[in-house]
Amino acid sequence: MSSLSIWAAVALTPERVLERVRLSVEGGKIAGLEEGCAPGPGDRVFENAKLLPGLVDLQVNGGAGAAYADADPAERERATHFHLAHGTTSLLATLVSAPLEDLCAGAERLAPEVDPHGPLLGIHLEGPFLAEAKAGAHAERVLCDPTPARVSRLLKAAGPALRMLTLAPERPGALEATEQLVRAGVVVAAGHSVASLLELRRAVDRGLSFVTHLGNASDWPSRPVDPERGFRTSEPGLVGGFMVESRLRGSLILDGFHLHPELAQALVALRGVEQVALVSDATPAAGQPPGRYRIGGLEAEVHAEGYATSGRGLAGSVIPLMDAVRTALKETSLTLGQALRMATLTPAEVIGVDTHKGRLEPGYDADLLLVGPALEVLEVYRAGTRVPQP
Repeated sequence: MSSLSIWAAVALTPERVLERVRLSVEGGKIAGLEEGCAPGPGDRVFENAKLLPGLVDLQVNGGAGAAYADADPAERERATHFHLAHGTTSLLATLVSAPLEDLCAGAERLAPEVDPHGPLLGIHLEGPFLAEAKAGAHAERVLCDPTPARVSRLLKAAGPALRMLTLAPERPGALEATEQLVRAGVVVAAGHSVASLLELRRAVDRGLSFVTHLGNASDWPSRPVDPERGFRTSEPGLVGGFMVESRLRGSLILDGFHLHPELAQALVALRGVEQVALVSDATPAAGQPPGRYRIGGLEAEVHAEGYATSGRGLAGSVIPLMDAVRTALKETSLTLGQALRMATLTPAEVIGVDTHKGRLEPGYDADLLLVGPALEVLEVYRAGTRVPQP
């Protein structure tokens, strides 16, 4: 790997804002970070740009028309390059609910492509242990209970590449499955669920630590009728549970459609940027022009306004993660530093890669993003190597 020296007017680490910065790279790692210096003869100079850490996305189904469930490695590579070119230098390749044998085959294909230094940091299985009542864009017919045998099959297929699994904690066997997965080093998340606060807390006690795409396919605080008491009671639901349970982190799809920006802002204000990660939940339709596409077994339509639908529901998102950062600045009062924290260091902490991802700091992987005044992507580097732009 060759050496590299970048000079930028501003850098966000994301915890600090530095001015007139030189960042040097050796062997794919950040070797030095110097503030308050003038450009040197060997520097790549960016007078009107910000230098940021590469983004970390915990939920990516695909992009540029390609899916991580695809059997063709060239298609999977096309999805990865789409997100790399848009600033996401690390991601979890996500497989949505499918017959168990298909999920196992998909995990077996992806496992050899996983690298602790990226771009594929691991696999996120979103299903098949989800609630039918909150299936969303998932096929109800393939949803099932997380029996020990089913969980063992997935663990065997994916091996240590399995970094996250989203399930409905109210399903029979979910508590035992949570323990089984956590013992294997998997981050267990609640999602596509009608769990009560009590059911959620029982799962947290067993090791569940995350909530997938808060506010989407998950219940908000409500007043359901208690059949034993015969009157309406206050039930926090999954979102309310996240609000009050300090042991949980969670993610938001901030594309302007999945979650009202003011609700996103309120959740972040309540729990803090250290507890909330931004995700894209990008489907293969991300980056595609308006039209009809096949997404995860569903017929979906991509609209010119920037969202995809299947029937009356949203079908994942069509954005790379950098668009979520832009939405945060445009439609909420979050600062760039806050939004960047949620798209870099916080997700890195969730899956335990914050020792080498998510910061501009000597010793960290040289995953770098240079953006212009409107946060347009100028250049992307992964492990110190420039990523070709489309």
